[in-house]
Amino acid sequence: MQRKHVTPAKFDHTVTQKLKIAIIRTDYYQELNDNLEQYCRQTLVEHGVKEENITTFIAPGSWEIPLVAQTIAQSKEFDAIVAFGVIVKGETYHFDMIANECAHALMQVSLEYSIPLAIEVLAVHDIAQAKARASKNTHNKGIEGAIAILKTLQTLGSIQ
Repeated sequence: MQRKHVTPAKFDHTVTQKLKIAIIRTDYYQELNDNLEQYCRQTLVEHGVKEENITTFIAPGSWEIPLVAQTIAQSKEFDAIVAFGVIVKGETYHFDMIANECAHALMQVSLEYSIPLAIEVLAVHDIAQAKARASKNTHNKGIEGAIAILKTLQTLGSIQ
């Protein structure tokens, strides 16, 4: 089954140029996280977000992403957060625990602080699956995270 890529929406650059976006990524699987961040940044800039308004924060691992996200949200300096990480299933329950708790905690941060948060923490069975989602191609989840956060901000802007 072939995956379909998210169709980008049109965004008002007079709005997007004012946005401040935080990216959180991890040290684990550095090359993959580099690609995710690169494609996210590139997509945000293509849609009008100024490069100087995008700030990257490095978490040691996916377990630590929620605390970093919470601290960013508490600062009220950013309009949205995009979180990246790669969790590869091993032989123990650790994979399930980290993936589930990270996603749950990030959702809590988003709801508690009313900040849009795109969760692109890849929970995969093997490194091949991670590479398929974080390689240098149009299916990179960094692109999807950027588009998702811009669409969410656009929707919220139409409500407020």
